[in-house]
Order: sequence, then structure tokens, then C-alpha cells
Amino acid sequence: MTRPDDDWTDLTQAWTETPDPEPRLDAGFIRSLRRRDRLARLNFWVEMGGGVVVLGVVGWGAYRGLPLAPLAAGLAFVLVALGLTVWARRDHPGLLTETPQAGLRFALGQARTGYRWALSGVAISVAAMIFLGVILTTVDPAQGPAGAVIAGMFGFLVICIGYYLRHARRCRRRMAAHRAALEALEIDAP
Repeated sequence: MTRPDDDWTDLTQAWTETPDPEPRLDAGFIRSLRRRDRLARLNFWVEMGGGVVVLGVVGWGAYRGLPLAPLAAGLAFVLVALGLTVWARRDHPGLLTETPQAGLRFALGQARTGYRWALSGVAISVAAMIFLGVILTTVDPAQGPAGAVIAGMFGFLVICIGYYLRHARRCRRRMAAHRAALEALEIDAP
């Protein structure tokens, strides 16, 4: 039986509080979303800054009187790279974590942006290989070991392409997982 000195406030609060209609997002998941968002923004600005530096190098080369073929190849490369960087980042949603659906939609948008970034990275690497090929055909062999340096750069770009393709596979898996989680939440919703 109850006694006059029993405290029932906890039970009263539990009965009178309305239950939270939405489940909460995992704190680790939100941290990973924020971390990926920060890294994506940093990566975007570094890539855009690198493009501006390359534009400066092309301008410097034009000022110094370099041949037209490498200058045109450099200009085409940097314009393609900057365009693909902007394309990869388009439609990137702002960080939304108010509901599980919003968090999953944001995560899905992040994965799509990462996938586009990987595809643009492959395209930029191929464009860089073409640019290096143009440079190799215009460099005088008597001016030094340009062939060895360019071969090393080709090797580096092949490694980069492998990294981008691996990242694209990971993003496709994340997109599939986020879509499945969103569908499960929509099915469970009343």
C-alpha cells in the first residue's frame, strides 16, 4: 500500500509527458555527418584554390613566352577541373539533423556529392594525363629528364584514379544503405 510520505513525482511526470514522436539520431552518426561536411567544404576550397594557382601558373607561362600548345592544354585542364569541382559540389544540402529522415536525407546527399566528387576526380586525373602528354610532346628532350618526371606523375595519377574509384564504390554502398534506412522509416511511420 501507499504511504503518505511516498514520492510519486517521477511516475506522474512519466504519465503526463507526451512521448517523443520521432526517434533520436545517434550522436556518433551526427558527428560523422558534421565531420564529412567539414571535410567536403575544406576539400572544395582547396581544389578551387589549386585551380586559381594553376591559372596563375598558366598566366606566368604566357608572360614568359611559353609555346601555345602547353598553355592551351593548361588552360583547358584548369577550366575542366574547376568546372568539375563546382559540378561535384552542386546541390549539396545544408546540415539537417532535426529528424531521422532529415539526417538520412542529408547523409544521402553527402554520399551523392562524394560520388560526383569521385567521378570528377577520375575525369580530372584523365585530363591531367592528357595535359602531361601534351607537355611531353612539346618538351625538348635535351633539356633534362622530363620523361622520367612525367612518367612518375602518370603513375601518381593512376594511383589517384584507383583511390577515386574506391571512394565511388564506398559512396554507392552508403547511398544504398541510406535509401534502405529511409524506406524503412517511411514504412514504419503511421
